[in-house]
Amino acid sequence: MRRLLALLLFAGCGWPAGLASSAAPGRSPGGTVYPDLMIPAPAATGGHYDAALVIAVEDYAQLGDRPGAAAMGAAWYRYFREGRGIQPRRITLLRDAEATPVAIDRAVERTRRRIGAGGTLWVVFVGHIASAQPGAYGELWLADAARPTYAIAAVLGRVAYGKHPRAVVVLDGCEGGGGSGVSGTGTPGTPPPRIRNNVITRSLRERGWRGPPQSRHEPADVAIYSAGLGPGCVEQLPGTVSPALSYLLLGGLRGWADLDGNGNVSSVELLRQLVRTLRATSPDPTIAQPSLYGADFPVARRVRERGPALASLRAASGGPLAEATLEVGPSRWIKEAMITIPRGSFYMGCPQRGDPLCERDEKPAFRVKLSRYAIDPFEVTQAEYQQCVDAGVCTPIDAGRCFVWDGHAFVRGGKLPELLTAGDHPVVCVDWYQAAEYCAQVGKRLPSEAEWERAAAGLEQSRYPWGDDPPTCALAQFDGCWEHTRPVGLRPEGATPEGVHDLAGNASEWVHDWYAKTTYGRSAATRSDPTAARSAWSGAAATTTGPRCCARRTATA
Repeated sequence: MRRLLALLLFAGCGWPAGLASSAAPGRSPGGTVYPDLMIPAPAATGGHYDAALVIAVEDYAQLGDRPGAAAMGAAWYRYFREGRGIQPRRITLLRDAEATPVAIDRAVERTRRRIGAGGTLWVVFVGHIASAQPGAYGELWLADAARPTYAIAAVLGRVAYGKHPRAVVVLDGCEGGGGSGVSGTGTPGTPPPRIRNNVITRSLRERGWRGPPQSRHEPADVAIYSAGLGPGCVEQLPGTVSPALSYLLLGGLRGWADLDGNGNVSSVELLRQLVRTLRATSPDPTIAQPSLYGADFPVARRVRERGPALASLRAASGGPLAEATLEVGPSRWIKEAMITIPRGSFYMGCPQRGDPLCERDEKPAFRVKLSRYAIDPFEVTQAEYQQCVDAGVCTPIDAGRCFVWDGHAFVRGGKLPELLTAGDHPVVCVDWYQAAEYCAQVGKRLPSEAEWERAAAGLEQSRYPWGDDPPTCALAQFDGCWEHTRPVGLRPEGATPEGVHDLAGNASEWVHDWYAKTTYGRSAATRSDPTAARSAWSGAAATTTGPRCCARRTATA
């Protein structure tokens, strides 16, 4: 009965009033009519548990209008509801004056709460966007005369973290004139969750409060698309006044971007098709510079619609365009900062009998199953830790707990060499509590010993992160290569195949688990996501210890 009632309620949900019925931009430079995105396409699979927020601002008071923004907002809404099968209660549409800062705040939180298990969180903005300077996150321009802008960082700081495994953000806008700063945004990444440091939070921390639930701070895989920055910002679809980014992304999600013909579209395929189309239709293929920040993961599955032939969209005066020209030069894809390790199993410990490098407390090896997780590619640097200290939520480093080599022996509390405290070197002399607190404040956590070892040894159980070859100074920073630590990531040849650096040498690293010498002598049964209470260290032997952060990602892409 409940199921029937839910179906009746779903069927009775109407469409938003005033929703555009057509999203046909017009003709391309070659005279071909761009397809109408409102025409139903075969539905993709796997999107029923998604949730979406669409913000479309066309009518501006302080800037020029954004023609076609309302139609593209309607096309996004229809795609989410019909193309992905998202329930109407999980879709929020804000148009023109409805899109106030307060309304956006509430809509973002509401959308995060309504996402289903394993679903993707979508946030789409179509309007004007400007940045104060290149490299800044920029701001969304709104129709609200009292508060005409909304910081992009405020959206990304919440959308990129939470229980959802994936998030897709579309920032479709340049600057229509009348504003200030640089047109568009070249989003440099995802900002960390905001570190709150006020009277209330300080008082709560003094009473033992450890911050918000960690589930709200788990990083998600993200794909952030922007129309570009400055002269490279693409505002209009060539030959029309319609927003280019939204139109081409929506077409790509319907199947136009399935470049390898496997029926699925990935986030990077979507960018490639976007760039190919703009190069084919623009007089100068090098001008348009839309960008993607994030990971490569599927964004549409089992799609079959074929898009218009690129040759038919190109103006006759432009001449033929070779396939090689469409692919020339890298697309503006900035990979996500964290390295994702897929779920799977491996043998933890020393699997080779008679290996002289094996120690007694790492035998016998046993099988471990790990959920999907992510790990920082680099050790936490002195500068990054100092930012947390300056914010008032991390405690300063106490050099008195360090053992420093004075040329003859290790001396506790000796003066740290200046190079050891350089901003791009790994932070050292932090205890387990400081390491755990830092990771928590940036929305992450310390890795378990099993996660650390899986990242370092790989599925093939290599002796070293780079393989089985003996260590050299070109592969790792260890005794005899340099007197002190070196800047993080300075030995790329010694990184793991996934791209995690300095897992051998430079500085030792804290992990979450307690050390227990009997761990490997327990039952040989397979263990899933093993972890002890706290606190041991992993890494190359060293006198200085620092953190590398990790994040659980429980759902597969």
